[in-house]
Amino acid sequence: MSQLLYFETHVQPQHSEWLLFVHGAGGSTRTWKRQIEQLGAQYNLLVIDLPGHGKNRDRDLGMPHYSFEIVCEKIWEVADHLSIEFVHLIGVSLGAVLCLQMRLLRPNRVLSVVLPGAIVRLNLKLKILANTSLALAKIIGYPNFYKMSAFVMMPRHNHKRSRDVFIKESKFLTIEEFKKWTQLYYHLNKALKKFFKAQTDIPHLLVMGSQDHLFLKPAQAYAAFHDNAQIEVIAGCGHVVSIEQAAIFNEYCLNFLKMVQTKCKVAPAK
Repeated sequence: MSQLLYFETHVQPQHSEWLLFVHGAGGSTRTWKRQIEQLGAQYNLLVIDLPGHGKNRDRDLGMPHYSFEIVCEKIWEVADHLSIEFVHLIGVSLGAVLCLQMRLLRPNRVLSVVLPGAIVRLNLKLKILANTSLALAKIIGYPNFYKMSAFVMMPRHNHKRSRDVFIKESKFLTIEEFKKWTQLYYHLNKALKKFFKAQTDIPHLLVMGSQDHLFLKPAQAYAAFHDNAQIEVIAGCGHVVSIEQAAIFNEYCLNFLKMVQTKCKVAPAK
């Protein structure tokens, strides 16, 4: 039997609700260190390393290739192992895409979805980058491809902290993992089209930066299309709002979760 993904839990015995965190490409559990204290004071937290990332780097997970469905089933496997029945999903960047897939796989177990730096649709520039990702990475090298992607997504001086975190964490990926994740990009546009149109009653919060030049307008379109989705925009902030403006993001997140709590009858984890 293959191993579980590496995970960490932060449990408060007096709490019953769980937040499940999914980082983006090139990230790790450390991506969420700015959320642990504040959100962990009011909720139980489950923080997971994606395949090939963080402490999963040298572990045999029995995953010769990736798809959005396969990766998300692997994440749900951790929740099943811990007997966590209901979760609030929180996913940043590519992790937001995975949360939308997780919602489709287990809609009856998802209480809400919070998407900082949400990726919900690709513009022409990103479609070209996604479709040529593997070929381009082979030419310039996989580490350089991720570094270039970081500068494309987060070009401004005030985005440096988020950009540096992305680049630093991506250095821990092996070449084989780079290949498997960039191969996944070929299917990103098709997956996003499906997620964008999928109707759901699950409450969604999208938290975006006003300087997120690639993903803000699609996120606004998503919020306008779905009655159960709301969006908050942080002024003067780039793509990874949960790092660049962590305190503001945390406040938006907690306010949203309190609102959801008043509308949902939550069964405690077993």
